[in-house]
Amino acid sequence: MRYIFLFFILLRSLLFSLDYPNKPIEFVVGLGEGGSADRMTRNMASLLQEELGVYINVKTIKTNGSLDAANYVLKEPHDGYKVFCSTFSPYLLNLIISKKTDFSLDDFEIINLQWFEQDFIAVEKDSEFNSIIEVLNYIKKNPKELKVALINKSSGHILFKLLLEKFDIPFKDVNIKLYSGGGSARKALLESKVDLLIIAAQGSEKYREDIKPLAIVSSKPSKRWDAPTLNDTIKDTGITIPIIDGPIRGIAVSKKFKEDFPHRFRILENAIKKTLAKKSVHRYLKRKNIGYTWIGSKNSTKILRNSYEDFKKYNYLIED
Repeated sequence: MRYIFLFFILLRSLLFSLDYPNKPIEFVVGLGEGGSADRMTRNMASLLQEELGVYINVKTIKTNGSLDAANYVLKEPHDGYKVFCSTFSPYLLNLIISKKTDFSLDDFEIINLQWFEQDFIAVEKDSEFNSIIEVLNYIKKNPKELKVALINKSSGHILFKLLLEKFDIPFKDVNIKLYSGGGSARKALLESKVDLLIIAAQGSEKYREDIKPLAIVSSKPSKRWDAPTLNDTIKDTGITIPIIDGPIRGIAVSKKFKEDFPHRFRILENAIKKTLAKKSVHRYLKRKNIGYTWIGSKNSTKILRNSYEDFKKYNYLIED
């Protein structure tokens, strides 16, 4: 009986998939309009429409840092017509870790993480600082004077607190300014309202002439920025800082959709894979400064889980 039941479930799923998609699909963005996740989603939607043969509507739900968008997707019918797009790390991960959600990471099936960013540490171009060590020494000699711009609860937020902790510098000795978006944080540095900025490097290219990068938060040097890796800058101290993933953006659906409609899931997954395999798409997204990596569901899930464990481990540094 069990095998007969499973056969009918599979048959039902197949029959419902034969005409999928046959109406517009909604891509739900869990952050503000004009931001990186929104730009990625709108550009991918326009590219995927041709592959899927239906119109893709982009719906932005910017409140509560992806929480409302995630809830919206999970409460709608799990039939493949609601797709979740966001900066999953750090925003969604922090929500889950803070226990402010009724869902877990297991409630989502990550189709693909396509846009990875590295954080960097930067100062104004004419700043007196030329290295991280100089910055740390200045804080020790001049407590409470240095002003630092960070995105609240981001990888950069964790990183800076880790630096202070590893070098035995009290958090209260730094004037930390927390921002909710990259634009306002970068503007604060350019307007000399802060002395130091830790943020995603990729969104900072247009300010290249006005800022000086001190370090890239990566295991290897960046091809885009003339700066050493963070651990190279402090290697003489014998201290090593864990590399925390910068912002990670991608596309997901509810786990229940994959379970109930595996064939539909594969149609959607293959459409995204085929789109991101095109060289013309690579060139198009590169011109728009948007990531275009295809690593698939298995690798995406593994990476996001590792990032989740890192944020969970160091959550004590950024707790309210």
